Order: sequence, then C-alpha cells, then structure tokens
Amino acid sequence: MIQEQTLIEITDNSGVRLAKCIKVLGGSKKKIAKIGDIIKVSVKTVHFNSKIKKSQIFKALIIRTKFIFNRKNGEKIKFNDNSAILLQNNEQIIATRVFGAIIKEIKSEKFSKLISLSNEII
Repeated sequence: MIQEQTLIEITDNSGVRLAKCIKVLGGSKKKIAKIGDIIKVSVKTVHFNSKIKKSQIFKALIIRTKFIFNRKNGEKIKFNDNSAILLQNNEQIIATRVFGAIIKEIKSEKFSKLISLSNEII
C-alpha cells in the first residue's frame, strides 16, 4: 500500500532511481494506492546524464508493493520493495525496458505494452 510521502523505487530505464509519492490519483477520498494504481510522483534521485531532472513531476504506475496482494484463486503475493514505472501525462510508458517481475493482473488495454517490456510475469 502506497500513501503520500512514500519513497518508491523506479524500476525502468527512464533514468530515475527514486521518487516520492505526492498524490494518489483516482478520487478525492482515495488515500492508499495498490498494485495497478496510478499516482503522482516527484523525482528525488536520478542516474548520471539522465534527461529527466530532479524535482520533476510525473505520473507513475505501481507494479510491486510490500503489502500482500491476494489473487482470486487464493494465492498471496508479496514483494520485497515498493516500485513503479514512470508515465507521461497522457499515461504512456516513458521507458523501453522494465526490470524485475510484474504480476499479470496489471495487464489491461491501457498497459498492454508493459507485458512485452518486462522480463518476468508472475
């Protein structure tokens, strides 16, 4: 579960290492984001020679959380980190690679490209 002020690892090749959640999108009363939700983030740490600069604001799609994710068949999935991938303002994926595993429930019409970019699907 991600809330405001949570630090999130960015696991794609956009050039960003760490970002901070500044807003959970999806309604005025929504305070917690789970896997598959979109949030607003502020960039805190970047790789050397990155086009993206510190303190820029982007949308991000959460792909892994430390909180337990329950599937409909009874399986429970828990990751070791909170991570996301950066999106443009029109919700298109910025990166061309995604590092680490993602879960198959993220697959939707908007983010069908994400399945081909990742190297492992759980």
